[in-house]
Amino acid sequence: MKVSKRFRWEAAHRLPWHTDGCQHLHGHSYVMWIELDGEPDKRGMVIDFKDIKEVIKPLVDAWDHAILVDESDHDLLKAIDLLKSKHYPFPYDTSSENLCLFVADYLKQNALELLKSHRITSMAIRVQETETCYAEHVEAVD
Repeated sequence: MKVSKRFRWEAAHRLPWHTDGCQHLHGHSYVMWIELDGEPDKRGMVIDFKDIKEVIKPLVDAWDHAILVDESDHDLLKAIDLLKSKHYPFPYDTSSENLCLFVADYLKQNALELLKSHRITSMAIRVQETETCYAEHVEAVD
């Protein structure tokens, strides 16, 4: 059985190598779905939605109203420093695809035991940056 929890935040980013507009600093109203697959326990619950929220909320709070920035984007980092703006550095481009991978790694680092204790077998992370597009990453939990 699958359960999903939705999160949302506002953030800015840019893809400096892009040539069709996304090279400019711009914002999104992000929506993310965390979907977990597993067998319900004897009470009929896969995992408490509260448990998912407790793990993911600190990350979403760090991203909300921040600039998501590739740590190699030195020009943007200089501007952020000058403006003293809230930001969150990433080890790679801040594409929706990479945000999915980042969240999957975050879950493995911060909640692997929780997921295993609830017999979660797979997770899907979906990050939507506009109404019409999203990226999704699915992987086994082991």
